[in-house]
Amino acid sequence: MRVLLLNNRLKPHTVHMAEQMETKLKDMGAEVFIDNGVQKPGPVSIDLLIVLGGDGTIIRAAREYAQSGVPVLGVNMGRVGFLSNIASNQLEEKLERLLAGDYSIDERMVMEVEVCDGDRPIMTVGGLNEVVFRSTAPRIIELMLYVKERSQGVYRGDGLIVATPTGSTAYSLSAGGPIVDPSLQAFIVTPIASSITHRRPLVIGAQHPLVIKPQDAREAVICVDGQVHMEFEPEYSVRIKRAANPLRMVNLTGALLFDNLEGRLRRNEIQ
Repeated sequence: MRVLLLNNRLKPHTVHMAEQMETKLKDMGAEVFIDNGVQKPGPVSIDLLIVLGGDGTIIRAAREYAQSGVPVLGVNMGRVGFLSNIASNQLEEKLERLLAGDYSIDERMVMEVEVCDGDRPIMTVGGLNEVVFRSTAPRIIELMLYVKERSQGVYRGDGLIVATPTGSTAYSLSAGGPIVDPSLQAFIVTPIASSITHRRPLVIGAQHPLVIKPQDAREAVICVDGQVHMEFEPEYSVRIKRAANPLRMVNLTGALLFDNLEGRLRRNEIQ
């Protein structure tokens, strides 16, 4: 079996864990590769991806590897660990099950975000949590939302979030959006501090592509998963659709999102 260990090189405890797991996995007969953000494997086929870190590291893994269809195990070495399935002190005892394929798979929808200058695509990136549109200055921006090429009106306020069900417990929740079961296929459209009082969050089936166009959005930016940023120029538009493949997340515990959800939300507040 070919196993990729992905960690955050800026967090020494994840580097140390990757080194330990590399030795143990090799002793068990696995072929092991490491991706720490600088050191990356070549174009090889991977059977299992183990992510050592927090939610941000798992989000990076999703952006870079989800479309390959490789099963991904999140091992929490961060703070809240919404996307992780086990804690770091549980990993060693689970290795035999992992190598034997003794686990279930939870599929998480991934969005594809395409930024266009007119009709010309200039950036395409995957997102596991959300894409955010907001101003870099303390001013209101206006954005037009289209669903299946039909206008849904103007959103006027500090910005707009388009989240996946997985991202519904992140920034969208803080802005007043609903928590959505991550097994569903949907987009959550959540205004940020809307000045139009009747604008409320929408849950839209992911079979419907979305388009966001600026109406008055000077000094605006687009941010995907808090990691990919670019300026939102007046002539740009953003097309959002469900990606071809979901993120296939390894589940060793049988846990669901709603198991101890309140506890994890409280832990997020404390951190």
